[in-house]
Parts: sequence; structure tokens; C-alpha cells
Amino acid sequence: MKKGFTLIELLVVVLIIGILSAIALPQYTKAVTKARFAEAMTNLKSLYDAQQVCELEKGKHNCEFDDLAIEPPGVSSHIDSYCNGYATKHFVYGDMCNEWRAVTAGYRDEDVCICLNDNGFSVVQNDGCTSKEASFDYAKLLQIPEAEGGTCYCC
Repeated sequence: MKKGFTLIELLVVVLIIGILSAIALPQYTKAVTKARFAEAMTNLKSLYDAQQVCELEKGKHNCEFDDLAIEPPGVSSHIDSYCNGYATKHFVYGDMCNEWRAVTAGYRDEDVCICLNDNGFSVVQNDGCTSKEASFDYAKLLQIPEAEGGTCYCC
């Protein structure tokens, strides 16, 4: 008697692995994305608080990021533009430089931006900042509201 697996048995095992992978991969992608945004939201909160402390100390409205006493972890470069900001592996943090006193984080992988201002967190999707459209409903995924027109932008 020969020992080993038949072709049918091997095909069944491969099919089962394929089905499990098809179920698990989207959930894994959502979990990774949610973790990245949780880190970005923590960084935004720190930047927003530091911005408010700077405004109280210096007595001026809308301190630039250079004036802040902190820098987000994982900063790979400093962006010098109209509104200074920081770049990390997955996000570009910036200051909206306007009367809304908001800090923003643009997701580098997709066209998604989250903002933090006096009203709390909000998200903007598919506003033309990058060419890759959002693959999730980020407002639902992150459980934060979509931004009202003009109160949040990253580009």
C-alpha cells in the first residue's frame, strides 16, 4: 500500500487555506489601517495641545510647528512650505494656517485626511490630495464624523 496524499486531498487543503485567507486578509488590512490612524490621532492630539500651549505662552494666534515644544514620533523629514509640517512613513502632519486652528494628518497611502480642531476630530476622503482613492469608509472605520465643507483639508 502506497503512503501519501491523493490529489483531491491536497486540493481540498489548498482550497480551505484559500478561503481562510480570503476572509482574514481584509480584516487584517482594516486592523492595520485602524492602528495607523490611531497613532496619527494621538500625534494630532499632542500637536494640537502643544499648539494651544504655544499660543498661550507667546500670545499669538496659530503658532507654527517650528514654535512647538514637541515633534511627532517617527518623523522622517520636516516640510518647509506655506504651512510647515512633518512627514512620517504614513502621514504628513500640517497646520491649516487659518482661523479654524486645526492640525491635520494626510494619509500618504490613500486620499484621506483627518483633522483636529476645537470641535474634535473629523475626516475628509477623496478631496484630490493623492491619486489613490480611499478604499474604506474611513469615517465609519474610525468612528469620527466627516468634515463639513472648508473646515478640514490637507492639500
